[in-house]
Amino acid sequence: MEDVKRDEARVEEYEKLYTGVSLKATRTLELRTGIIPAARFAVKVRRVALAAFRKYAPREVVIRDVSEFNKKLYDLIVNKMKCEKGDLIRIVVEATYDEEAKKITFEEPVIERFVPENQIRMEYEERIKILEEELEKLRSEAEACIDRLSKLKSELERLLKVLTR
Repeated sequence: MEDVKRDEARVEEYEKLYTGVSLKATRTLELRTGIIPAARFAVKVRRVALAAFRKYAPREVVIRDVSEFNKKLYDLIVNKMKCEKGDLIRIVVEATYDEEAKKITFEEPVIERFVPENQIRMEYEERIKILEEELEKLRSEAEACIDRLSKLKSELERLLKVLTR
């Protein structure tokens, strides 16, 4: 609960400084976390939602519905994408506040993972090394096949000479 109070205190700051919200339609907003460590997604989504829906939805509704949405995000980020705490991600999601139902519904989020260039390079170099080893193995097998074919050809030529005598 202390986190929520701290988040609420920062809502005004977010509204002034943070441009992670776009109005898509009446009471439908696109929420963007910006690039964040995966471990901080829940706090960031809550803060963005509190700032975005401040004028539309009661605080309790925002906190309740974001909490449910964060459970879904946890499953996607941790269990499906296998993100580590320090992995950098960005979350973009459309959310709509239904005033009659007093509920915020979240569409399917887009979660992007950012990988450092050196990690990509290291993975590609490792993959290239494996492919080069496979290529060398195939070349050796091809040379062995060529040798066997050459021997078979010689044997067939020898047999042909014996048969044509």
